[in-house]
Amino acid sequence: MTFIKPYIIRLSHCDPTGYVFYPHYFHIFNALVEDWFYEAIEVPFDRFLMERGLALPTVKLETTFLASTRMGETVDFWLTVSHLGRSSIRFTMGVSKDGEDRVKMNRVAVCVSQKSQRPADFPPDVREKVLEFMRG
Repeated sequence: MTFIKPYIIRLSHCDPTGYVFYPHYFHIFNALVEDWFYEAIEVPFDRFLMERGLALPTVKLETTFLASTRMGETVDFWLTVSHLGRSSIRFTMGVSKDGEDRVKMNRVAVCVSQKSQRPADFPPDVREKVLEFMRG
């Protein structure tokens, strides 16, 4: 399954020429993961962090920039889960407009205990919801 979120590119995302300044993509992709938690798997991300004492830091990130995006455009940010391990998750993410890929990203994140700063198993309820999402 693919989680898709239309997003308008704002002035604050752009360099002086009106094109997205590439570091801002990473901020939006991070927000996309939070939205995916809230909307697609229905796990409140704030509770995942604050009540469960977990975190989801990125440990590997590969990004390819294929085409530019301008201020004022509405583009689709999308996310799929390509792998779920004991404590790791691999997202394939991207930006597209009318079927044209603008950015593609592979991101590996690890579920970590905030207390021990060590990898932690995904909680069973979260794991099941991610697997449901993957099955579509």
